[in-house]
Order: sequence, then C-alpha cells, then structure tokens
Amino acid sequence: MISIIREMTLENGLVVRFFDHTRQYYGDFYLVKIEISCEVPLCPDSFDEPGDLEDARRLVGDPAVYSRTVEQMGVPSTAIGTVAERLMGNFITHSLPYFSAPSFPGRFLRTELARARKKQLHSCRVMAYHHD
Repeated sequence: MISIIREMTLENGLVVRFFDHTRQYYGDFYLVKIEISCEVPLCPDSFDEPGDLEDARRLVGDPAVYSRTVEQMGVPSTAIGTVAERLMGNFITHSLPYFSAPSFPGRFLRTELARARKKQLHSCRVMAYHHD
C-alpha cells in the first residue's frame, strides 16, 4: 500500500510530498523506495511567448508534476525507518533549497515545456521516417 509519509509546504507556495513505496523482496530484506512529488500549477507569468501557456497545458498538463524516486535495496526490516529518513533527508538538504526558490516554478515549467516539445518533435520525425 502506498502512503504519504511527509508533506512540506515551501515558501513559494509549492507542496512537496513524500510517498512510501517500500516493499519486501526477500526474507527480511526490503526495497525502501520513496517517491518525491511536487505539483507546479501553470501560470501565464511563467512563459514568454503567447502560445506557450496553451502548449504547456496540452503537452505537460496542468499542473505540471515533478516526480523523482529514491531507493535503497537490501534493507533489513529493523532499518526501514532510518533508511527512509536518510533518503528524504538527502533530498531535503540538497534539492529543497532549489525547489523553494521563487524562480523555481517558472524555470521548471519552461524546462518541462521545452522537453515535451523536443519529445513531440522526435516522435513526429520517427513517424515520418517510418512512412518514407
């Protein structure tokens, strides 16, 4: 069963959530797996070009979602809590300052839009190649 184990509201209004996907894989050994998720609502101020907001809605979704998984294998049942805290702590220490910055939502949305456009362009090229 997947459960939320922590939720943090950042200074810029974003909410980072930590979900537990830990599972047993052999005997008393577990895969400690934490999904880190943050929804970033689309905002017209985040884009420079007139069509970017609509493209982002279509290609990225509203809200755009940052998702990352951190994990460690081979964890005995007695150490699951400690390992989960360490995995979350590493993210909080190294990445949370980046997420908390006022400029993060706009940068993230523009990056995701560029990535989605590139992927769409690549898909069109592949399809055109297979039709030739």
